[in-house]
Amino acid sequence: MRLNPKPPIRIGLAVLLAGVAICAAAQRPPAPSRVWSVGPLTKAEQVMGFVVGNSGTAPTGPHIDSQTSSIYAATRSVVFVGDRLVLASKVGMRQVPEAKIPVQVYQLLSLDTQTGRVKEKREITAFGSLPVFATNDAHVIVAGRNLLRLAPDLKDAGVLDYHGSAENMSPDGSTLGNATNPGYELIDARTLKSTKLTDRPAYDTSVSTKGFITDNVHWTGKYPSDLGFITYRDAAGDHLVYHGSCGGRPQFLTDDLILEPGCKNPLIFDTQGNLVRTLSVEGGFSYAGVSQNGKRFALQLTASGNHERFVIFSVETGEPVAEVKPEQDGEQQSWTAFSPDGSMFVVGSPLCFYASPRNFVSCHVTDPVPMLAFGG
Repeated sequence: MRLNPKPPIRIGLAVLLAGVAICAAAQRPPAPSRVWSVGPLTKAEQVMGFVVGNSGTAPTGPHIDSQTSSIYAATRSVVFVGDRLVLASKVGMRQVPEAKIPVQVYQLLSLDTQTGRVKEKREITAFGSLPVFATNDAHVIVAGRNLLRLAPDLKDAGVLDYHGSAENMSPDGSTLGNATNPGYELIDARTLKSTKLTDRPAYDTSVSTKGFITDNVHWTGKYPSDLGFITYRDAAGDHLVYHGSCGGRPQFLTDDLILEPGCKNPLIFDTQGNLVRTLSVEGGFSYAGVSQNGKRFALQLTASGNHERFVIFSVETGEPVAEVKPEQDGEQQSWTAFSPDGSMFVVGSPLCFYASPRNFVSCHVTDPVPMLAFGG
């Protein structure tokens, strides 16, 4: 059954307190309520956009950058770190002497999770996106020109000069995956020490503590009629988990469970290739995060007129336990993250935060996107 909290005035980074007992399927899950409100957090920037259609690619003209136009960035831009919420907001570009092209300038913000108050700020530059990941010991990994390990107050706690592409963290927050082009390694999130997994070319969509998964289609020779594949690679080699007529970017929910979000209904497999569960959803959907304790995960659903909403599911039962339905949609997908125990869920962008169960005050911004906080 669906859970419909009071809708926020604007979409944004929303923190949903889903800290309630998981209900049986026959019961209606309790509605969350807002916790705090603050924002905007960074200044909005104007950017040029592009639309791809039947007649080709056309510019959309200058518009306010909501920072929600990338599904990739949606689950890699904000994290819970101890008693803080850390996010990386793109605030501009800058030319630097050592580079021929401008760097992207990001502002790291550390917010109090109970009040939403900004406590620390720090500037970071990168040549592209700047993923942030929460570790299982209350630190944050920032994957820019090098790997920075930071404390919740954004102070340095370690650095690794690395080669490759670190785009995924294991659900439990212990292991970072790095595609070394060619090859693949696992990086301990506490020590930043790496362990080589393979020398073969690798492309990962998600990582666990033991290996990674990919939607690479190199099995088509054996299964020429199939369109979707999930391959799990660990120290023992490749394991075909799934092949069929549909597929997308598979994601680990735990070390042993894998979500396939590319079919009409999401599928959950174990690493042995057994189908564990088929979820029942309506309309389009995409992955929106999992809690470190492996108890809850979220999907962005766009069933009604492509309007954005986020449904929190129980990993154990596959049943929905809460729903957040922003009033104003992100361009593609709003930022999301779970607290480690799954009791809080944030959705939105850095232009504004919301919360407060009773005395709600909106952030008056002319374009998306605010951040929200809810409590159960």
